[in-house]
Amino acid sequence: MQWIKVFTNIFANPKIQLLLKERDGDTFFRVWIQLLTLAGISMQDGRIMMSENTPITVENLATITHKSTKKIQNILNKLIHFEMIIFEDNIYRIKNWDKYQSADKYEIIKQQNRERQKRFRETQKDGNNVNVTLGNDGEKNKKENNKLENNKKDFSRKKGYLDYEQREYPPEFFEVLYDNLRK
Repeated sequence: MQWIKVFTNIFANPKIQLLLKERDGDTFFRVWIQLLTLAGISMQDGRIMMSENTPITVENLATITHKSTKKIQNILNKLIHFEMIIFEDNIYRIKNWDKYQSADKYEIIKQQNRERQKRFRETQKDGNNVNVTLGNDGEKNKKENNKLENNKKDFSRKKGYLDYEQREYPPEFFEVLYDNLRK
């Protein structure tokens, strides 16, 4: 996986709030996020692995996070206590990984990409790889599209919008925008 889901209300989660209250709570939280990313990289249903067959150890995690093994063990124990991770068969695993990360959807997308690539290669092999060159009209349309895109970007910058392609804005956005325009 190249991404993990982090919900916007993560700081409202009671377990995260308790983690942050710990001495060095920021470190606890950072290690939690690092565990999530390592599980995402592993792509093994939330298992935190160094490689396909090698589970991560406390020493590995201490090296990765630049923390002492004692500190990492303390953090892991706290995460186990809060039932955020599970330690079984000498493997750390994120609890409820599939529930929050939609790994099954990611696998579907990967499968669709493989099939699309396979069809593309078959058409290339069959000799159906005709390239279409744009004529003058195509070039003209391309220039017009570029001009429109640049105008949108310029307009967005002048009006102070964050992203000209963003179509939905939260209600607070307009309140802040109107307040700023009134000033």
